[in-house]
Amino acid sequence: MRKKSFDQQYLETLSKRTSLNVREQKQLQSCQKGFEGECRTDKVTAQVTKGLFLCLDDVNLVFDDQRIQIDKLLQIGNKLYLIDIKNYHGHYTFHDRTWYCNGKPLTQSIFGQIDRAHDILARIFAENHVNIEIVKVLVFTDYEVVLDIQEETGVVVKYLWDFCGWLQKLCTESGQRGSIPWKECLESYTVTPYRPVKDFSSEMTRKLTPGIICPNCNGFEWQQHRYYLCCQHCGYCEPKETAYVRTICEYGTLFFKKTLKIGELMKFLGQNYSRSYLERVLLKHFQSLKFKSKQFCYQNNGIEFEYWFSDRKKYFDKLQKRIHWGS
Repeated sequence: MRKKSFDQQYLETLSKRTSLNVREQKQLQSCQKGFEGECRTDKVTAQVTKGLFLCLDDVNLVFDDQRIQIDKLLQIGNKLYLIDIKNYHGHYTFHDRTWYCNGKPLTQSIFGQIDRAHDILARIFAENHVNIEIVKVLVFTDYEVVLDIQEETGVVVKYLWDFCGWLQKLCTESGQRGSIPWKECLESYTVTPYRPVKDFSSEMTRKLTPGIICPNCNGFEWQQHRYYLCCQHCGYCEPKETAYVRTICEYGTLFFKKTLKIGELMKFLGQNYSRSYLERVLLKHFQSLKFKSKQFCYQNNGIEFEYWFSDRKKYFDKLQKRIHWGS
């Protein structure tokens, strides 16, 4: 499953507890639009390839102190397709080795990222004696984008709808996949996705609204029952245990450089919530770090609830039954 970038997780969580500034709003919109386009491309690729071809998504590599991020790597036959996904809007023209958007020349080439990724990928394979042809593919996912490529580029450029038919033809015509160990080769160069340098603890003046957020309407007012919470704005009900765990993950996403400490988490939750219940939830679901006395804390993975507890989805789904239990 493709995951949202750390930036997107951070900004979406932040936007529910405070106002974003103009820069943050633009960054969040860009992240969300890009992620939407990547997910649409993933869906199309999965439908066409039917899981028969080796594919990696959101690949992050470091080689010779150079870092690259690749949206998708797909092997069909004996070729490796390096796929860069763009959710750009507008009219794009390429001629005289220059990209233009709505008639204005761009200061940076749209090919820049994929060319750099290709070069580093090729160097990794050469150093490890992996022999496979790399094909550069640029996919534009916005439904209204217009492309006008007027000369040879060395890059396959496709609209998303056109990419679907092109990919289907490749899969149909492909021979048997050779046993080329490119995936194994990349494992030693793979790193975690980029994370911002600073978390919210660097914000000296901005305040966060404390409490548990309703995942349905983003409200903060709940009627608390023994086993579940009921939103006073929209009537959405959530198991108490899930609500606490989800909110701890929100804290971790915003303060990803910190460990999880009960005192700080209580400030994040606010006065209306139980310290003893928080302690039980932390002990049950989070990994304790063996520090003594006041330094006692829990490990912070710094990601959203759905990713942090993806391996326990069935457990939390079963908790939904608690909203039908008595108060």
